[in-house]
Amino acid sequence: MITGTLTQTANAKTFTATISTMLFDITRIAVTPNTYKTADHHPDYQLEIRTPRGRTMRIGSMWKAVSEKSGREYYSLAITDRMGRTWRMNAVRNDETPKGTWQIVPMTGGKTENIALTGQIETLDDDNLAGFIGSYDFDMDFVAVEKPEKADPNHPDYHIEARSPAGVVIRMGSIWKAMSERSGNAYLSIAFSSPTGTQHRANGLHREGAAPGLYEIVPYASGEMAVVA
Repeated sequence: MITGTLTQTANAKTFTATISTMLFDITRIAVTPNTYKTADHHPDYQLEIRTPRGRTMRIGSMWKAVSEKSGREYYSLAITDRMGRTWRMNAVRNDETPKGTWQIVPMTGGKTENIALTGQIETLDDDNLAGFIGSYDFDMDFVAVEKPEKADPNHPDYHIEARSPAGVVIRMGSIWKAMSERSGNAYLSIAFSSPTGTQHRANGLHREGAAPGLYEIVPYASGEMAVVA
């Protein structure tokens, strides 16, 4: 749903950022200290871009934060896009992240919404997946890359990837191999974010008579199926 990079500049006081979603790419974001901060909850930084005539325009804010689980420092960002939608995200790093760089990722959590869906998934020769998924207000192609070495049985078997308008690869969801408790048939359990950031669940069903490795995407049926560990 969201990807990007936050990079500290040479003076260590400011940053630059790039952010991509399936709806837009913003490649030149200046992140500067908020000189108007007068309260703890006020943002620590301002996110700015240039208008077509070179004027500075503020499009969002950034706060310093600390993870309650890991104790690591990170940054929390909020931006407003061209359509007036607000996007929330975090800039995080781990031991492998280059010094002075943070990876921009979506905020976790949030409510999963039930919606009408259509779509199809096919199994490729390399055992990865490809397909499309659509609803009333979006229709997108994707690939699902297999993750053969899972650290935990509950981790997904595939990562779903799509592309931004500029061609940046964005992870938009996950797929688990699953088994129906009722019929014993194999199916795919799907969790994904739409281009606007709403979160959804779906199932990929292999219909009787369909070609091998071909799945129809249908809305998620709560309680009907269980993911295979």
